[in-house]
Amino acid sequence: MDFISEEFIAARTGEPLETRLKNSDSFRQQMKSLHEASKAFTRDSVKSDECWKAFDRLEEEWSKYNIRYGEESYRLGVEDGIQLVSETEIRTNGSVLDVTDMTHLVYVYDAIRRLNKLLLGEWEIHGRGGGVLEELDRVCDVIEHGVCAKIRLRGEDEMYECLSDILDDAGKAPEERAKLLTGQDKA
Repeated sequence: MDFISEEFIAARTGEPLETRLKNSDSFRQQMKSLHEASKAFTRDSVKSDECWKAFDRLEEEWSKYNIRYGEESYRLGVEDGIQLVSETEIRTNGSVLDVTDMTHLVYVYDAIRRLNKLLLGEWEIHGRGGGVLEELDRVCDVIEHGVCAKIRLRGEDEMYECLSDILDDAGKAPEERAKLLTGQDKA
């Protein structure tokens, strides 16, 4: 897995894994069981047979907790791997859109940005929802969903920053930006 950067790994094992664990009923139930078992194991219980029963239960619940955490982590990793592989098979270099389609979208993006600046005086990338050209701004969502996995799976904040950096780079032609967005800039 040398093709996956450390930043990519850190992004996928941070918020996405925590969100996945938070949404997992079996993981939440296991956390609750672990908490109950740890509460039952107190300093006062150390001197009795109940102490050993409480300790055994705590150890068992801790093991189950670790198993659930590992399972969810593994599922997330497998899903990411499957997405990367299928994307690679679809478009050798990683996007579900080819460079031509992405180039068309980048041209439309540029036109929408110019219209917004002309009509509204500004281009607010993170506040697109309320503008006069609200419906046309949906092209941004299409671009976001069509970027290569190397960009899409970075984590939300880093992905948006990367998209903004690429899309708003007026020094590059739409074709160049499309290649960056589809991961085909190395081809």
